[in-house]
Amino acid sequence: MNGQEFKIVFKQDKAFLTGDKPMPLEKAGLSDILNIERKEFKYPAYWTIRVINHNENEKKIFCEVLAYHLGETEFEQSQKQLSDKLNDIELVRFRKIDTGELLKTLTGKGSGSFYPSKDVAPDRVKQPYKQTLTETFFVPIKNARFILGGVSFNKKLQGHYKPIEFTIANYDIREEFDAVKNYFANVLKTKKIQVTATVEFTDDEITSTVAKSPEIEKINKDLIDNVKFEFVRATKKKISVDIDKNLFTMDEYFDTFADIEIKTNPFYNNEKDFFDDLLKISNTKHYKHLRFLSSQHLHDIMKLKFIHKPFSFIFLIQGDKNYHIIWETLDTEEATYIWYITKDPDVLKLTMRKLEDIINVMKVQGKRAYINAADEPFRRINHDYSKLVDGFVKWKGDLENYLT
Repeated sequence: MNGQEFKIVFKQDKAFLTGDKPMPLEKAGLSDILNIERKEFKYPAYWTIRVINHNENEKKIFCEVLAYHLGETEFEQSQKQLSDKLNDIELVRFRKIDTGELLKTLTGKGSGSFYPSKDVAPDRVKQPYKQTLTETFFVPIKNARFILGGVSFNKKLQGHYKPIEFTIANYDIREEFDAVKNYFANVLKTKKIQVTATVEFTDDEITSTVAKSPEIEKINKDLIDNVKFEFVRATKKKISVDIDKNLFTMDEYFDTFADIEIKTNPFYNNEKDFFDDLLKISNTKHYKHLRFLSSQHLHDIMKLKFIHKPFSFIFLIQGDKNYHIIWETLDTEEATYIWYITKDPDVLKLTMRKLEDIINVMKVQGKRAYINAADEPFRRINHDYSKLVDGFVKWKGDLENYLT
């Protein structure tokens, strides 16, 4: 606090450096000048002082008086910011007190402000008050906001009177991540981030804020990939909800099975990326088969459809004369089902609606019941899981024979 200017306020037999801790006048260094035990300030008064030396061990400040004032006043915000330190002060001593000006403020005779020498003038230029606060603390991830290019939060530092907004920069972070920040907490293995924040003030204005966090610094493309996989695993493992719908687009799938409401998909701009990540994180029996089907799927005509249980996909592949709707599972030993229809958009829409009913029948009655009763043209390709042959090569040959 050395060199800083404050007000010391006098009310009756008490002195104040803050608004909430009175100090007896004898502790304010006046008893050496007057028999202060029998004195008190008849009217509100205050002095402007400058700290020459602050002795923290003795809880004492040694000051010079810059001006003597009569009347009420308010503490400057810069002084309020240091209220914690000022409340620790138990002794105030002055280098020199002008007895005449002391008596004026003590008795209330006169008005306005009095300056102890010609060197201190009413229009003197006040030096800017500069202060730096640094503090380390923890912020719950749920209270942080993921924004474009970083993470922001509000925090009230010790020694400052109101919360300050901080931003920890990280250009790998996007605002869509805010909806799934609990997954970041899971991957980071912590519910709180440690922050070291530094704030610089000039007078009462914040001139600089810097905040850093080791946890936020860990968020890079590799960690985001892990969060993506955590997010996808959670939707894949979620118990099927009680609805009649079986076929989902990517957005419909997340709306139904994500454990939170998301307005914008936080990770996937297209179904192909989502499909690729599903293959990466799953114990995929039909990896090559699904890769091939995805490469042939008519994305511009029909969005890839997802089935939650069993986890599987509906592809649309073009043959010479017909469209072929193909159902392939991710990691269960199921046959590949193929329906073929004419290349007509209306027939395609009708068939996809009918496929919803077909899957419901299979879930309730079993696939054998559907196979025995089916009246629409379809085929099945059984997978060969033996180690003696390349099951994919055989499967691909059978499929290509059916693509008419």
